[in-house]
Amino acid sequence: MNDNTFRLSTLESVLFISLAVLLVLAVWVISRHISAARQARAELAPGKEYRSLADEYRRLSDLAITAQEHTDLRLTDLGVRIDEIRDQLEQMQRILKEVE
Repeated sequence: MNDNTFRLSTLESVLFISLAVLLVLAVWVISRHISAARQARAELAPGKEYRSLADEYRRLSDLAITAQEHTDLRLTDLGVRIDEIRDQLEQMQRILKEVE
């Protein structure tokens, strides 16, 4: 593994983490927007319609939470992979120093 490969892997990891964070933020912003719109409608809707809107909001909230949990798992996995690559790089550096 050469230095360029490590840089590319690190760059790919950073890009993936950035995209994951953007995805979480997008889901959060969309859920906030939907929540505000539904809340405004719920204030106008009587009884049965209000319960229906509340159920839909709960469903969307659960979806957002699930998406966030999946993102957290992926970020944790990427952190572990980066640590493994870092360890491999340190081992290779030690070997190269011994060879010199």
